[in-house]
Parts: sequence; structure tokens; C-alpha cells
Amino acid sequence: MSIDTKGISCVRCRSYLFEDDDVVYCPVCGAPHHRQCYNDLGHCALEEFHGTENEYKREIVVEKAEVKETQKTKCRMCGEEYDTSLEKCPNCSSANFSRIVVNSFDLLGGVPKDQDLGDGVTADEAKNFVFANTHRYIPKFASFKGGKKVSWNWLAFLFPGAWMLSRKMYKYGIFSLMLSVIANFLAYPLAIKYANLGIDITRFTYENYNQVAESIPQIGVLVIALAFLGSLIDIALRVLSGLFGDYLYKNHTIKTVKKIKSESNDIVADYRKFGGVNFLLFFAGLMTVQYVPLILSIFLL
Repeated sequence: MSIDTKGISCVRCRSYLFEDDDVVYCPVCGAPHHRQCYNDLGHCALEEFHGTENEYKREIVVEKAEVKETQKTKCRMCGEEYDTSLEKCPNCSSANFSRIVVNSFDLLGGVPKDQDLGDGVTADEAKNFVFANTHRYIPKFASFKGGKKVSWNWLAFLFPGAWMLSRKMYKYGIFSLMLSVIANFLAYPLAIKYANLGIDITRFTYENYNQVAESIPQIGVLVIALAFLGSLIDIALRVLSGLFGDYLYKNHTIKTVKKIKSESNDIVADYRKFGGVNFLLFFAGLMTVQYVPLILSIFLL
């Protein structure tokens, strides 16, 4: 028995595996890796999905080989030869892949790879552009084809500007960050008043509530109104981002992929340049929302 690697890619680097490659398989889920890719991580690249419905499940094509008298198989992890009737390697306890069938992990989330998501952009092309978490985004994009615009995205809700920047939607990201900075800046005068009056707003006690109520004349209606306005801006931005973030990302993906297809000399390189995820921009967005309002308040308040 032998495992055919034709059409199978390493789940870490996504390069196709060939017969002469040194290939190992996760002993838990069966995900294929280059041995170097597996050793670099020290564990399966899809370890986070173990035990979930998204666990790697690829159907491995098992070719029937001529039965040998010894009936031995070679462990894909440690190289030990052992009896094919055993379920696990006696040396390293890895699964006997000559006896099991592993179903595929669908990176398209069930969407046919040639399905048109809009303007001639297929699901497979969108997958290559989105790159990360495609099994979530591609089905969302497909559902929008029928006219739907609303979904829910927790990252877009919790970190609107940072998420948009990380997905390289720069115009939306910068605009969202500006709104977040303004919202937080409007709340600083009230926070400063609380600090000067010795009110700890992190404590929600009856005495603390009475102290806040009694301090309203000293705080001022304008300061309270500005803080309330800032809260409204922040909540509105988060809710709208959570509801329409996926739809905005779908439009961004379709528009960018279409442009790359018509103008690029190296489509694969441009998919990586303009698509995928930029984690550095995500953290830069978080720092902007956290510290820019504070710096502005120091110089302006």
C-alpha cells in the first residue's frame, strides 16, 4: 500500500508535494507537511483545528500495491517499518495511513472553486487573494452574490480600523481609525474631570454613583455631552463595521482581483502584495486608537 501525494499540498507552505519530497503526516489529523515545515513548527500547522468540525479531513488516495509476503509498511513520521495490520506505528504511535481515509479540509468552505463571486472573479481566485481564514470568508462572499449585504464579523466589531488595515482596505481603515480617535478624544475631558474629583469610574457602587451624580455641576454639561457623543460614534462605528465589514471586504476583494487579472505581470506575487493579512498594520491600528487620543489630550486639553 502507498499514499499518493498527487494534487496534495503542504498545509503550512501550501506548495505541492511530490513523490521525492520528504513528507510527514500529522499523527492526529493526517495533515501532510514537508518534514522541514513540520520540524520548524514543532507541531501540526493545523493544530488549532484539532478536535473541531474544521479538523483537516482530506481523502487520501490509497493505491493497491501488490501484496508482499512481509506485509510491511513504512511509518511516515519516523521511518520505522512495521506490520500493516497494526493501527499505529509501534515506535512513535503515529497512525497507520495505509489503513485510514482522511477527508479533505475545504479551504473554500463548500463553495465550488469556479463559482463566480462577481465581475468574473471565481471563488478560487478570491481564495488566493484572501489567503487566511478563507473557509469563513469565501462562503460569505458567495452569499452576498444573491443580494445579501449584512453578516457579522467579530474582529471588525471589536477592532474596526485595525481589522480593515490588516486586510489592506486602507481607505476604510484610515477613516475608521480617525473616527475611533475622535470618539476616544471626546471622552478624555470627562475622564480628566473624574480624576480631578477623585472619582474612580471603574467601580460601580451605589456610593460611587451618588458621587458622580453630585459632581455633575462641577463636571459641566458640555463635557458630559461630548463624552456621550464620543460613545455614540464609537458604538455606531463598531456595529456598522461588524454588520457590513464582510460585505466591504468582498467588494474590495472583487475589485482588486479584477484589477490584478487585467494589469498584473505576476498575478501570484500581486495577490500576496495586495491581499492576505498584514498583522503589523493590525497592531499599528490598535496602538493608534490607544495612544493618539491620549497624546492629543495632553497638548490640547
